Amino acid sequence: EREVPPKDTSYRPQGDICFIIANGESRKGFDLNKMRDKGYIIGMNVLPIVKNFWPDALVSVDIATVKWLCERNVPDKTEHWTYPRGGIKDPRPKRLQKDWGWSSGPTATRLALEYKKFQTIYIIGMDFFGVTADGKVDEKAGSKLNNMYKGQERYRKSSSGRTYFGNWLNQMVTNCDNHKSANFYHVVLDNQKSPNKLAVKSNWIDINYSIFDEHLQEMSKKTP
Repeated sequence: EREVPPKDTSYRPQGDICFIIANGESRKGFDLNKMRDKGYIIGMNVLPIVKNFWPDALVSVDIATVKWLCERNVPDKTEHWTYPRGGIKDPRPKRLQKDWGWSSGPTATRLALEYKKFQTIYIIGMDFFGVTADGKVDEKAGSKLNNMYKGQERYRKSSSGRTYFGNWLNQMVTNCDNHKSANFYHVVLDNQKSPNKLAVKSNWIDINYSIFDEHLQEMSKKTP
C-alpha cells in the first residue's frame, strides 16, 4: 500500500454541491433530510421506494431493477437515469448516451461529473468492504454482505457473503483520475477508511460524520 498523503478536510466548495447516496450500512442512522435543500442529491436503486426519500435524480443500471422501479412509476416522480439497454422498453427513464458497463455508484458519480458538471461531491454509504458480525465496515474481517436493504425485495439475504468490490473501486479511481479538479468527500464512520487505491488520490478525502455535519451547517440553504 502507498502512503496516504495528508488531506484538507475543511469546507472549501467549488461551485454547487452534489450529494451521492449509496446504500452501504455506514449511513445507517444518518438523517438524509439533512442534505435536503443544501445541494443536488443523486440516489440509486430502491432508495425512494424503501425509504420514501426522493432524490433529485436516481440511478439504476440493473435491467430488472429498472423495470421494478418503472412498475412503481418512479420515472414520473424523479429524474431516473439508466443505460441505453434494449431490455428496458419503458421510454420514461433517461438514457445515458453510452453504456459504460459500470456499477450504480460509480455511474451516479460520473453522471454528476460529466452530465451535471459538479466539482464538489459528497458521497455517503459507499463502503466498498463487507461488514463484520458486529456491523463494522472492514476490508479484511468484513465477510458479510454490506447493504442497507439486504433481505428485502430485489436484494440478497442478510446472511450472504460480501460483494466483490474491485470493479467499482477501479471505476471510482477512474472518476478521480479523469476529474482531478473535482473534490470527492467520502463520508465514513470513525473506524472506517477508504481502499488505498482511492485514499492515495489527492482529490479523494475521507471525512467522518461529525465533519460532514460541520460542512452541512456551513452550506447555505438553496431556494427553489
